[in-house]
Amino acid sequence: MARVLAGMTAGREPEIARALTEDRKAELHDRLGRTLRDQFGFEMTYVIDADGRVLYASELGTLGAHEALGWIAPAFSRQMSRWRAGPGSGLAVADGEAGLVAARPLAATQVGQNLRQPLIIVTVDVVDEAFLSDVFGKLDLPPMHLVRDAAAQSPEAVAMANLLDGPRAGFVWNTSEQEYGPLNQLAMIIAAAALVLCLVFLALMVRARRAAAALALSEARARELAQRDSLTGLANRGHFIAELKDALAGRGEGEAIALLFIDLDGFKEVNDSVGHTGGDELLAVVARRLRGCVGDRGLAARFGGDEFVLFTRYRQEAELASLVAALFGVLDIPVHVGGIDLAVSASMGAARAPRDARTSDELLSLADVALYRAKSEGRGTYRLFEPHFERERLERRRTEVELAAALDRGELNLVFQPQVDVESERIVGFEALVRWDHPTRGRILPGAFIPVAEGSRLINRLDAYVLRSACEQAKELPGVTISVNMSPLNLRHAGMVDNIIATLRQTDFDPRRLEIEITESAILDASAEGQDALARLRGLGVRLALDDFGTGHASLVHVRRFPITKIKIDKSFILNLGVQRDAASIVEYVVRLGRSLGITLTAEGVETREQLRFLRAFGAHQAQGYLFSPPLPLQAAAALLKRQAEAESQRVQRGSGELPAK
Repeated sequence: MARVLAGMTAGREPEIARALTEDRKAELHDRLGRTLRDQFGFEMTYVIDADGRVLYASELGTLGAHEALGWIAPAFSRQMSRWRAGPGSGLAVADGEAGLVAARPLAATQVGQNLRQPLIIVTVDVVDEAFLSDVFGKLDLPPMHLVRDAAAQSPEAVAMANLLDGPRAGFVWNTSEQEYGPLNQLAMIIAAAALVLCLVFLALMVRARRAAAALALSEARARELAQRDSLTGLANRGHFIAELKDALAGRGEGEAIALLFIDLDGFKEVNDSVGHTGGDELLAVVARRLRGCVGDRGLAARFGGDEFVLFTRYRQEAELASLVAALFGVLDIPVHVGGIDLAVSASMGAARAPRDARTSDELLSLADVALYRAKSEGRGTYRLFEPHFERERLERRRTEVELAAALDRGELNLVFQPQVDVESERIVGFEALVRWDHPTRGRILPGAFIPVAEGSRLINRLDAYVLRSACEQAKELPGVTISVNMSPLNLRHAGMVDNIIATLRQTDFDPRRLEIEITESAILDASAEGQDALARLRGLGVRLALDDFGTGHASLVHVRRFPITKIKIDKSFILNLGVQRDAASIVEYVVRLGRSLGITLTAEGVETREQLRFLRAFGAHQAQGYLFSPPLPLQAAAALLKRQAEAESQRVQRGSGELPAK
C-alpha cells in the first residue's frame, strides 16, 4: 500500500499543494482519490496537514464525504508524529469498523506556504466479512473473521496491533468444533497464524496485480496524453509532425498531401464575451468538427490557442477543394456556449506536397505563409500557397524591422491636410497624416506600412508616436481642430484612454481641439469596454470622427450607440458625384440623416468645383481634398493658416473702414 502511494504521489507534491491552495479539489479528486479507488481499491483517501487537520477527503469515490472520519480520525492524532517522519501502515479497528491504513508524508514544497507542511496522504482499505470470505474462498478454505476485545485474547485468536486506542483485534477461524485438546489448540493457533500470513500474502498479491494492471493502464494513458492535446483530444504538435513525416515518407504514386493551417477569427473577442471556460468549450466543438471532416484520410491537431492544423491525403485537386468546403461548412454552424449561439469563422492557408514542398518543415512554413496571406485579406478567407506569397512575406518582415528602427530614429514625419467649411471654404481643421522618409527607399506612403504595423505589435507605438507629434506640432496651427487616426486595434487596448490623457497633459494640448478618427470596423467590433473608452474621451472634450463612412457595414443606427461628433463620407462616393446617380443619392441621404442627429458631415476626396456644388446643395458641413490643398508640411500648413488669418483681418478692417498701416 505504501509503495502504491509513493508511486502515485512522487514528484506531484507542488501539484497537490497548489490544488489545495487554489481550492481546485475537484481536479485533485479526479487525479488522486478517484484514481486510488478505481484502480487500486482504496475506499477512503484523505490529505491532512501536519496538525492533523483534514484538507481533502474522498470516501467511496465521493468528494468531501466525511462519514468514515468519525472512526478513523483518532488514528491521525495517535500516529501523527510517526507519519510526519516517514510512511507507515497498519490495522485500525473500532467498534463495527476496521481497515488497513497506509500513510505517506509529502516532501515540503514552496507552493502552498500557507499550509502546515508536511502534508500527509492517508488511504484506508476496508476489512470486512465480505472481503475475508472472498479471500479464503479463493483458497478453498473456511473463512476467518475479525474479532475484538476478549475474543481477540482467546487462545484461538491471532492478535493484531491496533492503530486506534480502542479494542484489541485478532483473526479466528470459523468452526463448528467446540472442544480441542492442547495439541489441537496449538494446531489451530499455528494454522490460524499461517492463514493470516496467507491472507496478507494474498491481499498483497491482489494489490500487486491491481497495481500492475493500473501501471500498464497508466503507461498507455501517459503515452496517449503525450500525443494528445489535453483540451480537445486532437493530436499535439509533436505527434502531428511525426505522423506528417511518416505520411510524406509513405506517399504513394500519384498521391498528394495537403497541409492546412486553420485560425479562428476573433477568438479573443469570444473569450472576452463568454470567458475562458466558454472559449474552451468552443475550441472543443471546433476540434470535433475538424476531426469529423478529416476522417481517416489524415490527422487533425491543435498547436495552441485557436490555431489548428491538419493534413489530408488526396489524388485530385477537387478532393482538396471539397474538404475545404466541408471545413467552412461545419465551422459556419453556430456553437451554443453559455446560453448563446456563437458565430464562428476561420481563416485557412494550405500548402501541398510534392507541388510546393517535400519536407514537413517546408510544408508547415509555406502553409503558415498562406494563412498569413488569408488573414490579411479578411475573415473567412482561404488561400493556397503561391510562390509570390513568400516574397511578399519577406518584404513585410523587412518593412516591419525597418519601421521599428524608423520609430526609434524619428524618421516618420507628419503632413497636414486642411479641412474647410463648405460654404465659406475657410480652414476649420487639419488632418495629421504620417509619412515615412526612408533613407534608401525614399518616401513610403501609409498604405505600404500601416497594414504591416497592424499585423505586428508596432501599431501601438505608431499611433502613440503620431498622436504625440501632432499635439506638439499643432501648437503652430492655432484655433483649429487637429484630427488623428487611431487603429481599431488600439480601441481594444485597455490603456488607450489613459495614454491619450497622458499625452494631452504632457504636451499641454487642449483636448477640445483634438479629434480622433476611427473606422467603421472599430465600432462594429467594439466591446463594452471599447464603448466606455470612447465615452470617456468624449467626456474630456475630445471629438470623435467616423472615418471612411460607407465602405463597411456600419449604419447610422450603429453611430447612435457611440458619442460620434463627425462622419467622414468616403471619397469613393464623392468621386462619383455627377457621374453615378446612386452616389449622389447616397451622399444626400447620409448628409440629411447626419444633420438630423446633430453630427457634422465631412466629405473626403473633393477634387472638383462640381463636387463642391453638390455638397453645398446637400447641406454638408465640411470638405477635404486636393481641390483645397494637398497634405502639407507643418511650415506650409502654418503659412496657409496665417494667410487666412491675415485675409480675414483685412476683410474686418475694410468692413470697419480702417486700412492697414503702410
